Amino acid sequence: MYKISQLARQFGLSRSTLLYYDRIGLLNPSARTEASYRLYSPSDRDRLSAICTFREAGLGIDDIRSILASETDDAAMVLRRRLYGVGEEIRALQTKQRLLAGMLKLKTEGGPASTVDKVMFVELLRAAGMDDNAMKQLHAEFERRAPEAHHQFLLSLGISEKEALLIRKWSADHEKELLTDYFFELYETMPRQGPGCLAATKKALSMLPPLPEKPDVLDLGCGSGAQTLVLAWEIDGHVTAVDNHRPFLDLLEKSALKAGLTDRIRTEQASMLDLRFEAEKFDMIWSEGALYILGIEQALHALRPLLKSGGCLAFTELTWLSDDLPAEVLDFWGEGYPAMRDVSGNLELAARCGYRIIGHFSLPREAWEEHYYQPLEKRLASFLAAHKDDAAAAEVANQFNTEISLYRQYPDSYGYVFYLLGKP
Repeated sequence: MYKISQLARQFGLSRSTLLYYDRIGLLNPSARTEASYRLYSPSDRDRLSAICTFREAGLGIDDIRSILASETDDAAMVLRRRLYGVGEEIRALQTKQRLLAGMLKLKTEGGPASTVDKVMFVELLRAAGMDDNAMKQLHAEFERRAPEAHHQFLLSLGISEKEALLIRKWSADHEKELLTDYFFELYETMPRQGPGCLAATKKALSMLPPLPEKPDVLDLGCGSGAQTLVLAWEIDGHVTAVDNHRPFLDLLEKSALKAGLTDRIRTEQASMLDLRFEAEKFDMIWSEGALYILGIEQALHALRPLLKSGGCLAFTELTWLSDDLPAEVLDFWGEGYPAMRDVSGNLELAARCGYRIIGHFSLPREAWEEHYYQPLEKRLASFLAAHKDDAAAAEVANQFNTEISLYRQYPDSYGYVFYLLGKP
């Protein structure tokens, strides 16, 4: 018998793909352990092999279901229909190829296509006959052939750094159905884009040494700015809120205006990979749940020169909280965040990067439940209602629901930790 992670690795699939196949009844496990973990038999493995073969041939889920459930004649009819469609797809692909080659040539040479943004690019691809799956395959091929050029091209379309990184990540495995448009559709109306709460932000502030009278603060990867508003309210200084997703900054600006904090908050759309601030500009750098984009070690090195001598760095980071980790947790986060460390590992890294350790604490459970997961569950319900019969949207929701369920089952295994560091 195969565990879900073993079977997924064998076929180069994500764990969430098998969970999705189970949910829609395409591939159900033959058994479960006493702890309710899925177990797959050799016949289940053979069925998955057939599913992967049909997927590689370009068949959709409904056609695959029909083939696996039908008699030989019905299966042949489906395959013949697919064969006839291939000829039309080849002709359409030739047209798309010419269109894309022309657009990329203009884009790289600085011609009219330099004004093409994400919306126009998608509209042009749709006009050329490309559906969502074809667009994903386009990005997958771009990422395979020229990953850095792919990244720069995405940024040139006005796509945020976060979204560009997500597109590149998912392009590397186009079996993953997590679409960035759906991801931001969910998050742009959320009060927070990750675990956090007012109490945790205030506690972190209270643990820091006294700041100058009018501190200059950088809030990096601010999102829609729930914590930015707290910083501006609690500190009589100036907060520069940086994110590369413009809609988040627009929401923050509206909130700042409503709270009467526009004189203390300035937003800046910028990439975390290309911060162009002068050296030793900030008395404090703050980042809740965003430094993973750079990678913690790279972030610690990159941010230290921006701090004044005696300045502080405060950030939250997903962290292992236990040495005894369930297999299901290891499987999920081994795929989702393989660079995760425990508290001692992060503190040792901070010391090696030249920081003084001020303190640390784990975010309370309500920072996950009340302020993140419960609003997210409500948002997922309306999201699914708006995308009925959409397999990609269902997979996005499944990803989030799996994460929520895992945390509720193992809240002591991992969590966000606030790290408070000083520059000597």
